[in-house]
Amino acid sequence: MRFEKDFTSRHRLKEWLESKSWKFDSMETFYDWLEKFIDEGNILAVRGEYIDFQDCVDVLDNPEA
Repeated sequence: MRFEKDFTSRHRLKEWLESKSWKFDSMETFYDWLEKFIDEGNILAVRGEYIDFQDCVDVLDNPEA
C-alpha cells in the first residue's frame, strides 16, 4: 500500500519527519528508512510540490523550516 501525504508547509513536513525519526535508533537508520520509503513510490509533497529524499534532508537540516 502506497502512502501519499501533502503537507500545508515545509514546517509541517519537518514536524512529521521528526516524529518519524524518534522511532529509530539513529538518524542514519532513519535516513536509510526514509530513502527506501521514497524510492518505493511513497509520495511526500508540500502544497502539491513533490518532495524527494534530498529535500527531506534539507528540511530537517534547516532550523528555519
